[in-house]
Amino acid sequence: MNCPKCTGLLIQEEIQEHSGRFQGWRCIQCGLRLDQTIAQNRHDTQSDQRPAAVAGSSSGTASLLQTRTAGRHKRPARAS
Repeated sequence: MNCPKCTGLLIQEEIQEHSGRFQGWRCIQCGLRLDQTIAQNRHDTQSDQRPAAVAGSSSGTASLLQTRTAGRHKRPARAS
């Protein structure tokens, strides 16, 4: 699976927080952490901002990540 922020490789790992341990993903390139709760919250936020017909069209974590990255482009490097 690819990172929604940098398109790097996401690896599955066990994440330990003060609330307990859970499975999630971490990008080996930029360090972004993602789990089912984060993906669901992003989906819920996007659903509130989209028309109802489009909001229900995507399902699953991979679809959420793909939707999140749609339209994003990396900035060109600055010349020194």
